[in-house]
Amino acid sequence: MPRGSTSMSQGFIPAAGTRFQEEKGVRDSAELMAEDIQRKNGYQADPDIVRALSEASAGVVEWLADAHGVPFDLVEGFLYPGHRRTRMHATPRRTGEELMGSLLNAVESAGIDLLTEARVVDLHVDDGGRVLGVTLERPDGSRESIGCDALILACNGYGGNPELVERHLPALKDALYYGHEATRVTLCCGARAWGRASRTWGPARGTAHWRCRTRP
Repeated sequence: MPRGSTSMSQGFIPAAGTRFQEEKGVRDSAELMAEDIQRKNGYQADPDIVRALSEASAGVVEWLADAHGVPFDLVEGFLYPGHRRTRMHATPRRTGEELMGSLLNAVESAGIDLLTEARVVDLHVDDGGRVLGVTLERPDGSRESIGCDALILACNGYGGNPELVERHLPALKDALYYGHEATRVTLCCGARAWGRASRTWGPARGTAHWRCRTRP
């Protein structure tokens, strides 16, 4: 069963301007959400990506609810740190495990192929940087290459990669990481393939857990 770091989280999904907010009298906008995200991260994130995600957020949450039966509602009673509006959406039990179960049910109902125990170890790109396929590795060490028209990397940051953490978050280089191990490899493949600054990709995205070692 695929789980990843999301299953360890509360399964919260931020979205601005949803009908779930409107039903509870919450007035929000993509612009306000983007401002909150940028202020929280010290304006280090790519503003175009932040804006695109904020603008698409409401549509994605409502699409998952309407087309795929994910039972979202608005999380009330507190403001998520750094946000000025109540905009976290979650399934009834407020667990990442329940969210993952809902998404897996949607994948099965839609007839989408799902490969497990297949870690991506390399990306294949053309001279223009367009991804043409991936190479994956099975637990027995065998490898397989699969072509694609488009690829989405959903590897939840680089918290599982000690090299990148030490490079971009030296204060946490000695911390213990409790997130999913898949973050060790896939994100590095993406950064190398596209030649992009990996510092713009977050370490944990809030769904991994850190514990700092005490120093003598």
